[in-house]
Amino acid sequence: MSEEAQNKIEELERALKREQAAKKLAQIQLENYIQELLEQEVLNNESRMEVEIQQTQLSFFTGLLAETWSKPTLDKIVENYLERTCSFLSKPDNFFIELDNDASYTKFQYYTQSRIESDTETHLKQLETFLTQLNLLKIFEILSHEQETQLIDTNDISNESQDFYQFCVMVPLYTLAIEDKKTVGVAVLLYQDQKDINITKLQTLESSRSMLSIAIERKRAEEELQQQLINLEETNQVLEQTQLQLVGQEKLASLGYLAAGVAHEINNPVGFVLSNLDNMADYIQDIKSALQPLTDEPSSTSLSTLNKNYEEYELPFLFEDSDEILKSSVEGLERVKAIVADLSTFSRMDNDELEPIDVTKVINKSLNMVSNEFKYKHHIETDLLESATILGIESKLQQVFINLFVNAKQAMDEGGTLFVHCYRERTKIIVRVKDQGKGIPQENLKEIFTPFFTTKAPGEGTGLGLSISYSILQQHNAKVEVLSESDKGTEFVISFFEFF
Repeated sequence: MSEEAQNKIEELERALKREQAAKKLAQIQLENYIQELLEQEVLNNESRMEVEIQQTQLSFFTGLLAETWSKPTLDKIVENYLERTCSFLSKPDNFFIELDNDASYTKFQYYTQSRIESDTETHLKQLETFLTQLNLLKIFEILSHEQETQLIDTNDISNESQDFYQFCVMVPLYTLAIEDKKTVGVAVLLYQDQKDINITKLQTLESSRSMLSIAIERKRAEEELQQQLINLEETNQVLEQTQLQLVGQEKLASLGYLAAGVAHEINNPVGFVLSNLDNMADYIQDIKSALQPLTDEPSSTSLSTLNKNYEEYELPFLFEDSDEILKSSVEGLERVKAIVADLSTFSRMDNDELEPIDVTKVINKSLNMVSNEFKYKHHIETDLLESATILGIESKLQQVFINLFVNAKQAMDEGGTLFVHCYRERTKIIVRVKDQGKGIPQENLKEIFTPFFTTKAPGEGTGLGLSISYSILQQHNAKVEVLSESDKGTEFVISFFEFF
């Protein structure tokens, strides 16, 4: 072989080796690149799975959070939690109980996705059977010491061997402590096989527990506040009813106090009306006798007899006095009618609707009721508006004024004058009631509207009169001021808004 050919062969061999080396290098690089792609795909898959897990967790968190805060009651919050947990954890059986420290439970809720009634009943019986087999005292002790989500072998907390539910997850949602009683609200998730348990999701469940506990505590506080509000409204209704009864009783007490005077005020006119009627009966008999000749046959004798009777029976006096008797009788009966009407107004049952009333008329009616109390050693001076209209309840205001007038009279043991003044001051009607009594000590002034406070001797007062009067005035949007000086008397100044 020629040297040239030999060189050519060697050159070709070198080229072949270079090509084989390059091909091997390319194959190695390709294998490395494929390996990198495979590894990147694995990483991508892991990232996608991580994102999906995070999205699932986020969806569980946000959905649970949004719906929890919007639920109207604690039962609805628990129901929503069981439903969302069932979906998030691949549908385990679950239920919720409130477990007490005496190993009893006061509340039981469960969730099932089945819409078939027979399946639901079977599921419920299965859960109830499982619940009766649990050692509730041991569960309570575990939850009391470990306030976090726990995975437990059901045989460790059961009084009987468990074949169906192998594992359970307990999620304590809240703890209540009332006196010696302690209660734990716990959600129980049941699994038939350990392979169904996803630890990552259970960690998510534990992370959501604190948020849920806050929501539950808030809802419990809202429910307690709502119950307190209901109790307060019921108590307020009882208080209002009691106040009405006290007002009625104080009114009866006032009626009892005024009864003798009212009876006297009625008996006086009734007495002289009866006396007048006796006189009128005699007068009528005399008139009939005097006029008897008119029933006989007309004659000179009958006419003479009639003239004689006219003088003998004093017919002019009878006619004149009869007019006076009838007039005074009518006045007396009008007086009785007015007293009865005022008494009727005062004693009737009230409603709470304010209506236009004339304060002047109310004052006059009240004075009319107590007039007999002031007949002997006392006097009444009034300076009233002809008319003064406010929004009020006539009988209740009458009760206020009667109470003030009677208190004023009782404060003036040795006699004195009651001053009642009513006047306008811009848009207000002012009523001033002043006595000339011994006054109220300054240290007692701030207490006079306090229920059951009284300066009277035991048995002479209930201590409710001024308290009830004050509440009535508040109902009328009135302001009251008390001025008092020792040995000079006391004055009540009441301001009403005038009604136009």
